[in-house]
Amino acid sequence: MENLWQGMDNASQPIGEVNYTHGIDIAQPRAPEGRRKGTAKRTKNFATKEDEFLCSAWINVSKDPIVGINQPIRSYWARIKAYYDEHSKIDRSNSALQHRWADIQKDTSRFCGFYSEIERKNQSGKSENDKVKDAIQMYEGIIETTFKFIHCWYILRNEMKWNEWLASMPVGRDKGKKARSSTASSSSACLEVLQKMSMDRSAYEERVEAASNKEAKDIASRSDRKLALQEEQLQIQKAQVQIQQEMLQLQKEDREERVMSMDVDKMTPWVREYYINKQKKISAMSFRDHGSSGPSRQ
Repeated sequence: MENLWQGMDNASQPIGEVNYTHGIDIAQPRAPEGRRKGTAKRTKNFATKEDEFLCSAWINVSKDPIVGINQPIRSYWARIKAYYDEHSKIDRSNSALQHRWADIQKDTSRFCGFYSEIERKNQSGKSENDKVKDAIQMYEGIIETTFKFIHCWYILRNEMKWNEWLASMPVGRDKGKKARSSTASSSSACLEVLQKMSMDRSAYEERVEAASNKEAKDIASRSDRKLALQEEQLQIQKAQVQIQQEMLQLQKEDREERVMSMDVDKMTPWVREYYINKQKKISAMSFRDHGSSGPSRQ
């Protein structure tokens, strides 16, 4: 678990509208009047509502079915800022949003590790609220600082995009990024390899016609080896994409199984209603995937 937190320190990358009981925002002190000319204006700290807008922006922009996450970083954060600006009345620069998201991502991912540790202990009689409190105490005892993004955790915790990002962290930040990129752009990558192979073959044939027999044989041998390597790389890439897709499917099924096996009778009413809705949604999707209209009515 320690490797998980270390791998999350510097990783940085928006959920539909989320109902959440917000905490009380602490009012920030006003800047003193009569500021001297040339003195930089201090930016107001992020409020709870701003953090929630930023989390929502990250989830929604990442889920875009057309643009996706494989977009230039400037365009990507410009779209996050556009979503944020649409909901927030406080103007923030791209740089400020990126730095705030980096803090949210790092601290919340650490908290996820502590919460998972509490869940693994499977202590009887512990409610979800008790587990959250225990995880906060563990976080603050080990990290030696207050965990200030619990409102972000409630938004991100059940989002597939967030959980896929967490799952990629133990593999290593760079390797995880490569795997996500490979999965998201597998079709276009394969097409580019095939196109390049076709172009190489055409160029090879033109060189053979203009060369002597000996030279043609040398060229043919080198080209065949090159094409063989490219074909081998393509097969490896397809296998990697398939493995990644299977891993994501297994992770999804594991999360859904946990939700379906929860004992909702021991939960508080608002938590029970939330998980009952989640269970209904999972059940409906399962019947749809298997071509069934659901359980027959008596």
